[in-house]
Amino acid sequence: MALVTARASGSTFSLAAVLVITSLPALVLNPFAGAFVDRWDRKRTMIACDLIRTGVILSLPWLARLSHVVPFYAGVFLLFAVGSFFVPARLAMIPDLAPAHQLAEANAWFTSSGLIGSTLILLVGALMIEWIGAPRACWVNAASYLASALFIAPIARKGRSRPKKKPPESPSRIFSEIAEGIRELWRNPATRRVAGLLGFLMAGSGASLVVGTVLVQQSLGSVTKDLGFLSLWLGVGMLAGSTAYGRWGTRFPRRSMLGLAFFGCGVAIWFFVGAVLGLRSGVAASVAAAGLGFWIAPVGILVNTLVHEAHPERLHGRIFSSVGVVINLAWIGSMLVAGWLVERGGRGVLMAAIGAAFAFSGIGLWYTKKSRA
Repeated sequence: MALVTARASGSTFSLAAVLVITSLPALVLNPFAGAFVDRWDRKRTMIACDLIRTGVILSLPWLARLSHVVPFYAGVFLLFAVGSFFVPARLAMIPDLAPAHQLAEANAWFTSSGLIGSTLILLVGALMIEWIGAPRACWVNAASYLASALFIAPIARKGRSRPKKKPPESPSRIFSEIAEGIRELWRNPATRRVAGLLGFLMAGSGASLVVGTVLVQQSLGSVTKDLGFLSLWLGVGMLAGSTAYGRWGTRFPRRSMLGLAFFGCGVAIWFFVGAVLGLRSGVAASVAAAGLGFWIAPVGILVNTLVHEAHPERLHGRIFSSVGVVINLAWIGSMLVAGWLVERGGRGVLMAAIGAAFAFSGIGLWYTKKSRA
């Protein structure tokens, strides 16, 4: 992320365009990835993805030195394309490791442990690019993927038999299974609603990422270092939020938690705008980023838990991939629209409007909960 923002420093629309390129593989491949993940051994899929990403990351510094940019962006595309298979396999494997009555807690702790690593990587990556340059930082990134594969290898799963042998694949069969996953998601009212809410959250987050990145660069005067520390505090907030939800949040009605989470996201975004544009304080912006992360985390955990509970295990890969399509469509569309709007002025106003949309959505969720009670 720090390398991407350094390449597109100062231009909101160019930053949005580069971020969209990194999101396209997931949008295009997610439906197919889910269908194959439901057929393959999920643990082996995750290990294979990590090993492939290790090789791709190591090749990026060499590709960047070529005279044409196409090979480099092809490598970036492949890196994120492989991730499209890793993510649904990882999410679908959680019920293999935890009993049904502990799925909410398992999702929360699973998210927390992942965020510890992600948070450290965001900070270390940004600082390494500042200190030792992008090529050597790629070596460290490749080592992290290799370590991930080594840690996944000894995991022992329970409750899931080995995938049965299936007849030879055909395009019509694959598309039929993709359609089955989309229909299953759409038919269930609970997962349909939360997938829509998650798409709304990601749309606001995508727009905020584009606008907030340029605001930080222009107001705080750093390309990667300040963004690295803000990413760290966002991750710390998400870690705290997922831990708190796993320990206490599961006792409360899910609609109440969703309403509170959206309202909290809105307030945190308002505080972030004031911290960057008004106070011009990296410390205050870090507090706002931590608050935003704290309230984002429960939404993802709720979506994952509802999918695990509401849909049969054989469809989990396809369902998570369908949710991923919703997320990436919202993410890509919002970044392009935000980049286009902000080039015409009003960066702080747009972020404040996103905060208002989140806050009023949270109030709406609370109001509909009470009216149905």
